[in-house]
Amino acid sequence: MEHTTPPRLPAGLIRRSRLALTLDEGVRGTATLVCAGPGWGKTALVASWAATRAAAGPIAWLTLDGQHDDPYTFWSDLYLAVQAAGAIPEGLAVPAPDAGESDFRQVLAGALTRRTSPVVIVLDDLHRVTDPRILGGLAGLLRLRQARFVLVTRREADLPLHRLRAAAELTEIRPADLGFRLEEAAELLAHTGRSMPADKLAAIVRRTEGWSAGLRLILDNPEPGRADDVIEDYMLREVLGAQPDEVRRFLLRTSIPDRICGDLAHTLTGERHGQYLLEDLARGNLFVERTGSGRWFRYHPMLRAALRRRVARRWPDAPPRLHLEAARWHDADGGALPALTHAAAAGDWDLVSSVVVRRGLPLFTGADRPQLVEVLTRIPVERLPETAEFAVCAVILGYARGDAAAVPRRIAAARALLDGRDDRTRADVGAALAVLENGTVIRWHGDMPSLLEATTDLLGELSRLSWDQAPSLLQYRAMTLNNKGAALLWSGRFDHADRYLWAAVTAARTADVPFIEINSLALLAQLAFLQGALREAAEHADAAEDAAGRIDAGGRVAVAPAYLARALIETERGREPEAESWLRKALHALGEIPETVQSVTAGLVRVRLMLDRGETAGARTLLGQLRAEAGPPLVAPQIDRMLGLAGAEIRLAAGDPGAVVMAYGSRVVLTPAEQVCLARALLATGNVGAAGELLSRVRAGSDRVSAVAAWILTALAADTQGRSSVSSEALSRALAAAEPDLIRRPFRTFDTNRVMVLAERQQWLTEMRGPVGDGVLGEITGEIPIMTPTPSVGPLSEREVDVLQYLPTVLTAAEIAENLGISVNTVKAHMRSIYRKLGAARRREAVVTARQSGLI
Repeated sequence: MEHTTPPRLPAGLIRRSRLALTLDEGVRGTATLVCAGPGWGKTALVASWAATRAAAGPIAWLTLDGQHDDPYTFWSDLYLAVQAAGAIPEGLAVPAPDAGESDFRQVLAGALTRRTSPVVIVLDDLHRVTDPRILGGLAGLLRLRQARFVLVTRREADLPLHRLRAAAELTEIRPADLGFRLEEAAELLAHTGRSMPADKLAAIVRRTEGWSAGLRLILDNPEPGRADDVIEDYMLREVLGAQPDEVRRFLLRTSIPDRICGDLAHTLTGERHGQYLLEDLARGNLFVERTGSGRWFRYHPMLRAALRRRVARRWPDAPPRLHLEAARWHDADGGALPALTHAAAAGDWDLVSSVVVRRGLPLFTGADRPQLVEVLTRIPVERLPETAEFAVCAVILGYARGDAAAVPRRIAAARALLDGRDDRTRADVGAALAVLENGTVIRWHGDMPSLLEATTDLLGELSRLSWDQAPSLLQYRAMTLNNKGAALLWSGRFDHADRYLWAAVTAARTADVPFIEINSLALLAQLAFLQGALREAAEHADAAEDAAGRIDAGGRVAVAPAYLARALIETERGREPEAESWLRKALHALGEIPETVQSVTAGLVRVRLMLDRGETAGARTLLGQLRAEAGPPLVAPQIDRMLGLAGAEIRLAAGDPGAVVMAYGSRVVLTPAEQVCLARALLATGNVGAAGELLSRVRAGSDRVSAVAAWILTALAADTQGRSSVSSEALSRALAAAEPDLIRRPFRTFDTNRVMVLAERQQWLTEMRGPVGDGVLGEITGEIPIMTPTPSVGPLSEREVDVLQYLPTVLTAAEIAENLGISVNTVKAHMRSIYRKLGAARRREAVVTARQSGLI
């Protein structure tokens, strides 16, 4: 009986162990469902698994066809299949030749009940059976523990599988599981005796999405045209051939879009039950699947390609018409990119330019920019000067191609073409041009006063428009809020910038323009850094990077300010390698035509790193280059202050405090960082009183980085005056303020030798007060406390005893080294060894323990 034996395995069969393991696991439960469309290798998989598993127990096989939709044929053949597998117990009465279907079903159920071990029953092509009487009886067998079913089918049968799912008794193998992986495709290729570059094979796997039949047909027919022909023939025979005429027509006409839904299908076919048809095709695994949980479906690329080829050959005039209908539907539905794609495919360039004006700018600022630009490059060049709408397309193309210098001229040409047009068109095109000009011209050049004025005016204009006048109104508002926030930030108006940038974040989320949200969060990170709040800056950078990660935009320009904020944060934390790594990421994301202010900010990170390495001359040269390259268009007060601050730090490092006093001494309003620089210069020139007044204001302010610096300078000034208690208290305050934000740079910038001396004395004088300050203090002195001290075996060495005698004093490690005539590193090594042997966590504990032991 050919129906009761597994099919012959095809030559060159690839045995896939991962799926065999799934089947092994599945037959431990009630049922395994292998459900996929034609050509996915369902039967070959189960047959090869059954062939290798025969020794593990009986396997009954029944291949079903149309005649098995009759109860008698189904149950009698199923009985014969179980009998052929040797799974009918001996002595059981055999149904009489004239027995009915109920007799075979009852005898089979009784036979299975009497078994002491389970039997695996494979029902291949179960989709051939639809009779509810058969399926009802089969549902009864599913309740028998002595039977394990493997159901191989193109569509899920009307069986109570939901109960098995809920009880974790159902194992499922679907197309996603059956799809060939790259290593499996390589093994299949090896069986053909041919070779192929790995990247080409990977492209075939992606194109076929692992579909077994398609993969084999392409590998067996390496000539592209031939492969397309045989795949089309397979698809049309296996998928279309079994469908009614109305379904075939539906599939052909709806193959034009990449995605389809019921409403779009109605537009393309006139079929009012399109959604139901799509759902039914998806349930039948006919290479149609739902995308996400919404209304959209997609056709497998191989099916879509075959259908499109058939449409183009049968009805050559149909594709442009169907594309145009799809474009208009998507335009009305708000789908800008598919509307543009279909309009371009239809060759309707007027519709393309209209959609770009009304809906295109959000695409230009987001992840779909490459696809938008690709569509625009297809517009005939001679049409670009014809209308204002086409001129907007020319502006976008010019900027995308790197010709930013020509953008202002093109915007002016577009505005000139609006003369004589109706109010609606002037509003649409005018709003689009204003948004483009703000982002690609004014902000790009860094003219912040002009950007602030332009965005303020544009927000007023947008408030007077309605959604029907400007379909991208919400997106335009989010973009304009973002640009105004940037203008306020780089104008130094931090409070207003904070408010507008948060408004931009909210507006971007509402309007679904994630790149604007990312950029606004990134600018908030830079704002927080400039305010001396490192933790808040890092949190905003985290948020920007997380948002970018969700849409795979980690290398896009929108997130670059967050990377620069990270680099600046790491410089303040004294982590040079990490700062350089973030700087490289920022430069990559900024691209070839970065915003001027971000380009200068990146340069200032490099200046800071060079200065921290002691490369004062190089830092001065680079700073001069930044000023020269920024050019006259840059008008950004905050950038000017940052450049000036970097210059002041360079002068202080070069030993020229007088120049800093001259630069800052006459200014009425100084930022906390500028006040710190001026205080350093005043201290260096002996004006302690004026420096003290500045430092007291900074210490009480909200800029935590500057506050740490002010406390350090206060400690140094007090030490110079011999006020050791004041110096100790100030350094303690600096350490406590630095630790939460991991601030390190000021400790390494201000007279490092004297800071080291103060820190070592502080470590000796300070009682154990928990972890506060330990991190910074230990890094400065090199005396890292032992957090869980355990006494080690062995007495102190002679040199360790010598060092121990100095520990009760207030001498620093450097001073002890000088007295003993050894290096400071040797002294520190002896101190650590002493702590370890005495079981002490720090210097004071070591002294106490040594006295109790009689060592000192």
